[in-house]
Amino acid sequence: MIAMSVSGVIFDLGSTLIHRTGLELEREKCAALAALARTEWGCRDSSALAARLLEIRLDGWRRSEEELVERVATDSIATAFREMHLPTDAATLRRAERAFFEPEVRISRLYPGALKALDALRGMGLRLGMISNATSHQLILDITAKHGIGAYFDPLLTSAGFGKVKPHPAIFTQVLDAWHAAAASVVMVGDTLGADVLGARTVGMRSILVDIEPNPANTAFADSTRPTERVTSLEEIPSLLNRWAAAPPPG
Repeated sequence: MIAMSVSGVIFDLGSTLIHRTGLELEREKCAALAALARTEWGCRDSSALAARLLEIRLDGWRRSEEELVERVATDSIATAFREMHLPTDAATLRRAERAFFEPEVRISRLYPGALKALDALRGMGLRLGMISNATSHQLILDITAKHGIGAYFDPLLTSAGFGKVKPHPAIFTQVLDAWHAAAASVVMVGDTLGADVLGARTVGMRSILVDIEPNPANTAFADSTRPTERVTSLEEIPSLLNRWAAAPPPG
């Protein structure tokens, strides 16, 4: 084990600090917005709107993964609304975005030990940041506010706000530059090999894979991308970093 002086830790959010969500929730979100569009903006076929919005969202995720450029939710909503001859002014899209993500904010739950781990890391004098791949910056602000964790993270970056998605190196170096920190002194904590671990490795950071709810997408990267360490509880992280820092130098 190699000694490592850690100055900061960057967290992912979904499936790292909060429980995983899936396609069923995405369908629920599309249906909820379509119901609002029927009552508020006169949508004549809410089922068609929900189906089309889901199609656009799924295509956006695929393209973002291929191109490492985020497709924000408001753009997807605007496309679906235009096709259904619904209004797409800024005020309407802001309201639609909030309504679309309300179910996701409502059901979000912190993993056990999340607050204890964050408090311990802050008590160790470490800087804490967040980088979340998300199609809405406001969604991440709302979830972190709901659970009282937003103040732990400075900066709090999202792919929606930054434009690039993990594992693009620029979103990682944005935090490193803000902290004036060497990559080797910062640790990325996340649940995905292809985004969190690969991105961290690309810029020279260490990584901790959170395997509380193993991510099925990790199978494709299991042979080529390995984290520095793997945990199944967030409460393991502070003691792990202490062990890294205390390890004797090689040789």
